[in-house]
Amino acid sequence: MTMRNARFILVLVGVLLPYAARLPHGIEWLQQYTDESLGGWLFFAAFNAIAWGAILAISFMYRRPTSLVAPCLLGFGFLTWAHTALDLRADAQAAIALIFIPIYALVPIAVGGAIGYIVDRRLRRYDAV
Repeated sequence: MTMRNARFILVLVGVLLPYAARLPHGIEWLQQYTDESLGGWLFFAAFNAIAWGAILAISFMYRRPTSLVAPCLLGFGFLTWAHTALDLRADAQAAIALIFIPIYALVPIAVGGAIGYIVDRRLRRYDAV
């Protein structure tokens, strides 16, 4: 797999992840995210792009797609947990979490990015030998 293909898959997973994370709770939970106007969809997509965009940006520091495993696991893992646990009907202010979830995801993404950077450097060293 090339880095270009890995980045394409990363973006695809990043865009679809919030919706897929809702499916285990049933169609009603999925509809909490999908029963919106075009403005709501764009708002949600823009804030969601913070998280997958950060992983995409980190990917340009790497030479190997395997280095993306750590930031993707930590970042997408946090996003999956957060979107699975968020019930928008529980409180009138629950939708505010849609703004903060991708921002809070930057911490595990950064930790995974550092791990991935170390892995990528070690793999480069093994290629030089």
